[in-house]
Amino acid sequence: MTLATKNKLIKALERLLEGKPENRELRKKAREGKLKINNSTVEKEAGLSVGALRRHDDVQTMIKTKSLEVRVSHDNNSNTPIDVLHAEVKQLKSEKAQANKKKKEYLDLARSHESALAVQAAKHIKMVQELMEMLHESQREKAMDKVVQAKPDNLVLFSVITKQDE
Repeated sequence: MTLATKNKLIKALERLLEGKPENRELRKKAREGKLKINNSTVEKEAGLSVGALRRHDDVQTMIKTKSLEVRVSHDNNSNTPIDVLHAEVKQLKSEKAQANKKKKEYLDLARSHESALAVQAAKHIKMVQELMEMLHESQREKAMDKVVQAKPDNLVLFSVITKQDE
């Protein structure tokens, strides 16, 4: 069975290299010029399950080599596979730098929001303190119990406690 699988994989690779896949999805990608030759597409074109290549190291090496050769032939700036790989590394470094820049930007934004939240919390505490001072001493304890029992998602309704409430 492994020899038959290997032959299927090699024939699928050849079809992909020619740009004439039999798989409908891969044919569509080939027409759009978005077909990539990698282990996944070769397995798909061969009609095999994911991971069918895991026992065929020689075919995997062949796929990498041929894929790199195709990329060299399509790239006008590169003459060798090494040039293609250097360009890819340069592109990845650029993307990493942009990601780090965004990360720093979002971290700074989060820190500014954190400080704004601290300011709002301080204002809230001051407001509650002033409201407590407005209440009569006998009513402060009940009001404070309401504040302490409040959950962050609940609102504490401060109402003037009348003689009837006591």
